[in-house]
Amino acid sequence: MPPLSPMRAIAYGALPCALPIAAEWAPEMMSCNVVGLPSEDMMQDGYEAQWGPLGRNDLGLMKSLGGNAVRLYHSLGLGGKGSHKGFLDRANKLRINVMPGFHSTEPALCNNFDCFEAWKTAAATGFKQGFQVEDGWHPAVSTVILMNEPDFWENDPLCTDQGAWCRVKAVISALDGVLAAEEEAKISAGLEMPGRALSFAMRTSIDGKVQGPGTFGFQDMIAVVEDPSLVEYVCRTPQEKLKKAFYARWVHGLNTQAPWTFVRDFVTNHYQLYDGFGGFPWFIGEYGANGQTRELIVSDLQSMEEKAMSDQNFLGSAFFQFQTAYSKGGSELNFGLFSIGKRKIGETGEVCDRKSHCRTWPAACQNSEGWLSAHALARVKHVKLTLTRIACPK
Repeated sequence: MPPLSPMRAIAYGALPCALPIAAEWAPEMMSCNVVGLPSEDMMQDGYEAQWGPLGRNDLGLMKSLGGNAVRLYHSLGLGGKGSHKGFLDRANKLRINVMPGFHSTEPALCNNFDCFEAWKTAAATGFKQGFQVEDGWHPAVSTVILMNEPDFWENDPLCTDQGAWCRVKAVISALDGVLAAEEEAKISAGLEMPGRALSFAMRTSIDGKVQGPGTFGFQDMIAVVEDPSLVEYVCRTPQEKLKKAFYARWVHGLNTQAPWTFVRDFVTNHYQLYDGFGGFPWFIGEYGANGQTRELIVSDLQSMEEKAMSDQNFLGSAFFQFQTAYSKGGSELNFGLFSIGKRKIGETGEVCDRKSHCRTWPAACQNSEGWLSAHALARVKHVKLTLTRIACPK
């Protein structure tokens, strides 16, 4: 596989359903808020009609746009049906690094924010669904997103005191669970590096040393690995072994919609101030650029590439995102390189998980035009210059 840095990833959650306004543009599509959501685990073989070479070829399009990585959500732990090997094999053939994510939107899966069993089970199931090849992770896997924005967990009703311990205990126990699953599956440490993508919200680290957006979480992990008693957690993996794995394999990550120059300067200054946060590299798990101008987006993308090539601490970023998230509505409709097009090109296979019923869905072509707002459409046209390769047939 190619080096992960400079990372030019695209976040991928292209659900095959539309809002009513989009359904008028694409009448063959089903409405997300009428028939229910399809499975959010996009790596299932049932979605091959979208990402596979004989269907819409989303992975091939990412490659043609210059992408070298794909960032996913809900790939482990949601109970997606069937094998995920086809997606991984396809990415491997295209030499696209895969960054699968653990399903991390349900704090109730964890016992008082102890996620050891839930993440261990999710990883073990994933190994049986194609994530394991011989004694290692599938060679297409470069980085596992252990949790996405766990800092929001402290706002969950289950975190009754809204304490920082909720988010930190969840992540350290999740890491512990994945390491335990690797041990049982006889997985040796390979290309995969556990990481988590934090929000860019303002927080203070669990040990009180770091305050600010994003970087508070960098310090969270260093502090709790050194002293799990900060969150009253007792590691099942011997602590010294967990520390060794952490310092050998961890990467820091954050999601942001803020201008890149601010993020770059803030994080760089904190790396210098706090001794490099353990010497770990960091990446942007979601570059949203919501509301940013064409000129700023172009400048940001160029600057991120340059920094990733010159700064060993920065890996790069994942552009948010491949297709508009119709199911979420609101400001989420401002994102997406592509909208769902007018023409149906086939059907998915049967897709499902423990939260969505098993069924097939219509697969439509992608388009860079349609019902999108003028601002969102301008973003689509300016960020990528080769969109005409995949516009729907007239």
